[in-house]
Amino acid sequence: MVGEIGRLIGLLDDDSTEIAEDAKAELISIGGEVVQPLVAGVGTLDRFGQLSAIEVFEHLGDAAAGPALIDLLGSEHETVREWSAWAIAELGVREAVPKLRAAYRRQRDSGDGPDWTEAVAVRHALTVLGARQEVLPPLTASLPTTAGSIRRAWPSARLVDVVNDLADHDQAVLYFQLWAVMDGGTFWNEHERLDKPLDFGKPWRQVVEEARESALIEAAFVVARPNLFATVEWIDPADA
Repeated sequence: MVGEIGRLIGLLDDDSTEIAEDAKAELISIGGEVVQPLVAGVGTLDRFGQLSAIEVFEHLGDAAAGPALIDLLGSEHETVREWSAWAIAELGVREAVPKLRAAYRRQRDSGDGPDWTEAVAVRHALTVLGARQEVLPPLTASLPTTAGSIRRAWPSARLVDVVNDLADHDQAVLYFQLWAVMDGGTFWNEHERLDKPLDFGKPWRQVVEEARESALIEAAFVVARPNLFATVEWIDPADA
C-alpha cells in the first residue's frame, strides 16, 4: 500500500487533469494513512498537485497535515497560499499563527488590496484560530443566518442596515456577494459593481465613508427577496 500511495501522490501532477482528479479521489478513499506520505511529498509537487493535496488534507480532516500546510503558505503561487490558509482554518492548526501573520504582512506589503482572495483567506484563518478579533457590531451580529451551504449570511432585505452598522462602527466594507438558495442548492448571484478601489493611504475615517458609499450604491440595485442572502467582507483599521 505504501508504494500505491506514492504512485497516486505522483499522479496528482499528471498532465491529464482527469488522471490527477482520479488519483485525488483514490487517496481520499484510502483514508488517514495517506496523510503522512502526502505531508512528506507535497513539497515536490507542482501547483496543481499541491492544490489537489490540500483538498485531500481538508477532506480527511487530519491536523497532522498542519506542518505541510504551514510550509505551503510560503508558496510562490498565490492560489496555493490562499487554499492553504483556508485549510489551516478548517483543520484548526493553531501553530500556524506566526506564519499566517507573516503571510498577511507580505500580502499587504505587496501592494495588493485587502480584498484580494489571499488576504481574505488569511484573515479568516487568523480569526478562526483566535489570533484576530473580528469587530462585529450588535445589529450586524443579530442578523446573520445559515443560507444553504453558507454558514453565515445576512438577509438581502437587511443589507443596507448591515453596511451602515459596520461603517458606523469604524469598519470598512470591502465588498458583498449575493447568494440565492433554491432547488436544494446555493447559487452565486451577480450584482452591479462599481469596482472602485479604496485608497488606504487616506485617513481611516475617509476610507470607511468611501467604502460605505460604494457599498450602498451597489446595494441600491439589489432587489431583496426571502431566498436571497449576502455575505459581507469588512476590515478594521488594524487590518489595513
